[in-house]
Amino acid sequence: MLKKIFVLLFLIFIIPFSTLAHTTLLSSTPAEGENLTEALKEAELVFGTRIEEGSTMTIEGENGSFEFDSIAIEGDTMNGIFSETLENGSYRILWNIIGEDGHPIEGEIAFGVTVEEEEAPVAAETAEEPAEESAAPSEEVAEQQPEEGGNLLVTILLVAAAVLVVYGIFKLLKKKK
Repeated sequence: MLKKIFVLLFLIFIIPFSTLAHTTLLSSTPAEGENLTEALKEAELVFGTRIEEGSTMTIEGENGSFEFDSIAIEGDTMNGIFSETLENGSYRILWNIIGEDGHPIEGEIAFGVTVEEEEAPVAAETAEEPAEESAAPSEEVAEQQPEEGGNLLVTILLVAAAVLVVYGIFKLLKKKK
């Protein structure tokens, strides 16, 4: 009987806990840290699982916030159409979604805009700006990494708990003999 309990507990711990995992951002256009050289017309975010209606995204920049003209959600993808012209500078797409598991999740994607203008004096100024702008998105990437590390910590804790349970059961079986 004890062996059956041991096998059952072992199987429970090796089966992935898909219901415990939150939805994660898999890819985006524009990508994290990307520096756009053309006007932003559309943003696309692809997540790890299906997302629910009611999920939103906006653009925040040095000069304020901008709303997307329309946002469409299909399965695991959220598309936003944008018609305003963004000035050169650093921006963030702030997204809030409701995952398939019902949990609200938020995040941001930092990117820069450097659209070259036709005049020569302005072109010299924009050549200096990308170095400054590329530093800001990379700082924000570093700020996001602990969030992803949190999922790793949960996984490590679950594995450690499973090892402890298996060890405890092994000790109990050894004492019975």
